[in-house]
Amino acid sequence: MTTAVFEVDVLPEQARTFAELSGDWNPLHTDAAYAATTQYRRPILHGAFSAGLVSRMAGMHIPGRDCLLHSIHLKFLAPIVPPARLVVRGTLLSESSGNGSVDVTITDATSGVRLVNASYEFGRHSLVEQPSVAAPATVRASSGAVVLVTGPSGAIGSAVLRQLGAGAVGFSLTSAPAETPADTAARILALLDGRAVSAIVHCGWPAPDNTRLTRLDDLAQPIAHHVATPLTHSVMLARVLATTGTPDAVLVLLGSTAADPGRHNFRSPLYSLSKSLLPLLSRILAVELGGSGRRCVTVAFDVVDAGMNEGMSPQARAAHKGRIPSGTVPSANEVAEQITWILGNRSSLISGATLTLSGGALP
Repeated sequence: MTTAVFEVDVLPEQARTFAELSGDWNPLHTDAAYAATTQYRRPILHGAFSAGLVSRMAGMHIPGRDCLLHSIHLKFLAPIVPPARLVVRGTLLSESSGNGSVDVTITDATSGVRLVNASYEFGRHSLVEQPSVAAPATVRASSGAVVLVTGPSGAIGSAVLRQLGAGAVGFSLTSAPAETPADTAARILALLDGRAVSAIVHCGWPAPDNTRLTRLDDLAQPIAHHVATPLTHSVMLARVLATTGTPDAVLVLLGSTAADPGRHNFRSPLYSLSKSLLPLLSRILAVELGGSGRRCVTVAFDVVDAGMNEGMSPQARAAHKGRIPSGTVPSANEVAEQITWILGNRSSLISGATLTLSGGALP
């Protein structure tokens, strides 16, 4: 049976540091004069401090470095009064297919009094092998023109930048309320410094939500963040393309199959909603940009083994492989290669289209 034990000294100043970090200044934990009027007589340690010790057991001992903590359960049996020396003992109860459960006890090292009973469930995260990077592709464009890529720090945005090499520049969008679309456009123009753009690849998008629409505590802010803001950014980028783009410049919007019937991502309803609007937006922008020869295209992918999906469990990855006839989940580099392929198509016939590159994935 796998077990692990460590000891820790908890001093009053550490309790205060925890209050500073958590913002929990309840006087029972931080005010000696107040605590003296209670049955405990002295300040007692925050219960959540014990959760940190359980997290240490999970992340440093059982299972250790590749731990992905799913849940923690705590039962407080007696107060912890600093200064105190604690003994934290963990015992692996079960593990199957990378998921396991651990029992934890926290005991006073001097008196042997049991202070906390706890348990946690864990999985294991995996290291993603970084694929080799293809040589930068050559994107035909007017002299001095560049490709603007939003979301440069994301898995797909950074892969696109690597694919395009020196012919591309990254730009980070922001959803900060203080920055207006006009401010964002001004930042882009400053970055371009007079250069024209041959294409804009819009990879930047808010991370998926995880709450049902009917259970949102607040409606306005989540809808603004996940739907209104990314669509505003998309239209703003089209305006930039209309004013700074080369005659055959193209705006590429990164779509998703998340909103298709039967797909996996209805558990992220606002993300699915916003992505579902891109095909229609592409058709509208194709009409508005078409008079000047500029174009707009949506390219929609299914599950990509990058970005928000990097934390997929082995079971989820196997399930997605089973949905795809090729039996492989594409990488960020493969997605970037397909985007580069689209950039190389200068035909006006592609404008307004939504290209679904799912590899034939089943719902």
